[in-house]
Amino acid sequence: MKKIQKFVFPVLLLLMLLLGFFWMTHRPETHKKVEARVLDRIPVSVACVSKAAVRDSFSITGTVEAFREADIFSESAGLVRRVSAEPGEQKKAGETLLILDNELATARQQRAEAHFRQARRDVDRYRNLYKEGAVALSAYETVQLQREEAEAEFVAADRKFNDTRVKAPFSGVVTSRLVEQGELVHEGMKVAHIVDMSRVKIIIFVPEREMRRFVEGTSLTVTNDLYPGEIFKGKVTSVSDKSGRDHTFRIEVLLQNTGKVIFRSGMFARVLSSGERERQAVLVPRVALVSGIRKPELFVVRRGKAYLKSFLAGVERQKQVEVLGGLAPGDSVVTSGQNELHDGADVLVIDQQKSSARP
Repeated sequence: MKKIQKFVFPVLLLLMLLLGFFWMTHRPETHKKVEARVLDRIPVSVACVSKAAVRDSFSITGTVEAFREADIFSESAGLVRRVSAEPGEQKKAGETLLILDNELATARQQRAEAHFRQARRDVDRYRNLYKEGAVALSAYETVQLQREEAEAEFVAADRKFNDTRVKAPFSGVVTSRLVEQGELVHEGMKVAHIVDMSRVKIIIFVPEREMRRFVEGTSLTVTNDLYPGEIFKGKVTSVSDKSGRDHTFRIEVLLQNTGKVIFRSGMFARVLSSGERERQAVLVPRVALVSGIRKPELFVVRRGKAYLKSFLAGVERQKQVEVLGGLAPGDSVVTSGQNELHDGADVLVIDQQKSSARP
């Protein structure tokens, strides 16, 4: 019996050592498999599709432009004799900006005017003689023709004289003057620039899905960051019939600019359009979109997997997009980590964002 005990004890000890060795060698492999399964799952943040009350409002930033502006060119050549316009000066339509050397033009005008007066007197005299039968009809017609030629010469000479005075084409502010007194000006040379800021145009580019808000004659609200708290009223005056490559349409909003607050060309202004009533809408976070609003797609998480899904988008709001179809309230959508995903990928949700009732 003692011999058996002596034999069994070493055997049991050996078996225990073998079992311990086996357990030590296989445990890390099992641990690695668990770790591998965890690492295969892509960590993501998700948010729920929500339903909230919204008001159909729209805000877009545009650029302020002058109602009218023009480059002014000289229609005559000569030395600048007098300058009557300075940058920043207000001018009325027809007021003189520059006067060029007009000595020769004045002489031509006076001579043409004298010939025209003489031709009219000749016509009056020959008319009376023709009525009395003292001259032939052909002689009377020749004098009439000479009168018409003299009138044409006078009109041309008078136009040349007037061209020596460069005038404002409309009421506005001179923004630049490019010549000085004594400088030689050539015909067709740009000499000044003028803008009419009594009214301004706000140029905005609106996506086609929002076009129904901007019909000609529609009144809109305008704000500017330089004048916080100030509200201005504008009216749509022009809607482009052709969109650009980005599927936006050019729209002009006209605004009076004669109050205490003055808009200047090149400023930014915000055009606002708001609906009258609230309605219920399904909303999804804007950051969940994978490829932008033109092709709205996102990843929906179901049972630990992410599936790429397209949906029908409506109005784009500040941080959310309206869902018109394809998603339902309560769906979990990926808001962070989309770049690592593919359709059907295993995911690990590390952050569950709460849905917000505010659009």
